[in-house]
Amino acid sequence: MADAQDLKSWDRKKSCRFESDHRHHNAALISVYAGFVSSGNAKNTRTILFTFSASTRITVSDAMKRIFILFAVLISLNAFTEFAGEAPTAAHLREQAAQCRQILSNSLVNFYLPNCLDRTSGGYKENLDEHGDFTLTGEKFLTLQARHVWFFSALALEGIERERSLNAAKHGFTFIHDKMRDRKLGGYFSKVTDEGAPKDARKHAYLNAFALYAFSMYHRASNDRQALGASVELFTALDHYAHDGQHGGYIEFFNPDWTEVTNSTAGGYVGAVGVKTYNTHLHMMEAMAEFFRNTKDPLALQRLNELIDINIDTVLYPTVNANVDAYHRDWTVVDEPNNLRASYGHDIECIWLVIDSAKIAGRSPSLYRTWAGKLAGNIMKFGYDREHGGLFESGPLGEPANLKRKTWWVQAEALVGFLELYQLTGNLEYYEAFSKTLDFCAKNHVAQEGGWWATRNPDGTPTPDKTRTSMWQGAYHAGRSMIECAHRLDALAKAAK
Repeated sequence: MADAQDLKSWDRKKSCRFESDHRHHNAALISVYAGFVSSGNAKNTRTILFTFSASTRITVSDAMKRIFILFAVLISLNAFTEFAGEAPTAAHLREQAAQCRQILSNSLVNFYLPNCLDRTSGGYKENLDEHGDFTLTGEKFLTLQARHVWFFSALALEGIERERSLNAAKHGFTFIHDKMRDRKLGGYFSKVTDEGAPKDARKHAYLNAFALYAFSMYHRASNDRQALGASVELFTALDHYAHDGQHGGYIEFFNPDWTEVTNSTAGGYVGAVGVKTYNTHLHMMEAMAEFFRNTKDPLALQRLNELIDINIDTVLYPTVNANVDAYHRDWTVVDEPNNLRASYGHDIECIWLVIDSAKIAGRSPSLYRTWAGKLAGNIMKFGYDREHGGLFESGPLGEPANLKRKTWWVQAEALVGFLELYQLTGNLEYYEAFSKTLDFCAKNHVAQEGGWWATRNPDGTPTPDKTRTSMWQGAYHAGRSMIECAHRLDALAKAAK
């Protein structure tokens, strides 16, 4: 670029004058930009500036001003079109769908079915021993038990090992319904022993939401009337005891008799005692959507619409495009530093679950395009790893992520969320984020031994955590992700030219 003395001398020169319309100016500006990009020294740049000045009716000083404006516009366009390569071909999309189904089969179906089934006492084994075999731990957790009922039911709906999958789903449903249910007051206990005796008889809305989700999916896969009846009974109990008729949403943590847990030192499962959480209401929404799909119950639709509104508006922090987790009973935010953080996995999961729930409720996904784009913008700015693919775990609101480990469920939900965003907006940035994240998962999270590694470093290298399944993990997130992605890729391939 020319120095200050050069510019002063250029400005003193008189430019040639001749007729030139605006289109001529624009063409000249584009030529200048092209010359700027191709030139690497001050001499060429000076020549370009003189050429532009001589071919228009403006001085060199004005030419420079216009050129700098053009640079700003085109550079911003370059930033936007960094991801705007060619749209994926139908063949490539079908290859990715096949890859997702292969991951589903090799790392999840073959790993969990039937190896995790407890043939002695019922339900599912939740952990691995030192040899990598499924083992009992002394207790069974409602969330994991329900998630596996959901997973095996989903496999049956897909036609994957249908008979074995349905039998595995029924195996888990029977254990939950017979051993974990409060036969007197309704709802389901948080934990039981391996044999099914109550171990933690308290009830949590998050945990019971997964039971509702599982029973509804199992009924859809099997048409088992007992499962339908169990889902109706559970919905009724949750609505009676947990729904907050004054402020909306759900109270979350209860003693065995459905009185609210108020002891702040009591050990819990999701969030602090006495708060409402984004996390619980996100999963209550997915469960309510599945329950309404089965029953068409008008009250369930009312609750589903309320939950959609909570997840798109109530939990959104007012000054940034991110949701935060903890709220007081009246939905005022818990204003503490450890709560004022963005969870990128929950936010990308929220995008696709809201849109899916809205479809089930009869609402157009187009209504949520702007909302989804804003939430995704924050995720891409602060949470997306552009170097390796995948999402970091969390970060302070409006700041880059500072907890950068890669967690299996975050990546699983990111895959579905990125494809949902691509389908919703057509923006190739989201498709490329999906592709890069899929590659990251295939190389780093999928375990050759079966299952998915729970955590990885940002670059994909192993962490000290050697977990491949646990009471909080199982097949749910990864399995659902591979099924959902395969379907979305199939649809995109069908629509591709």
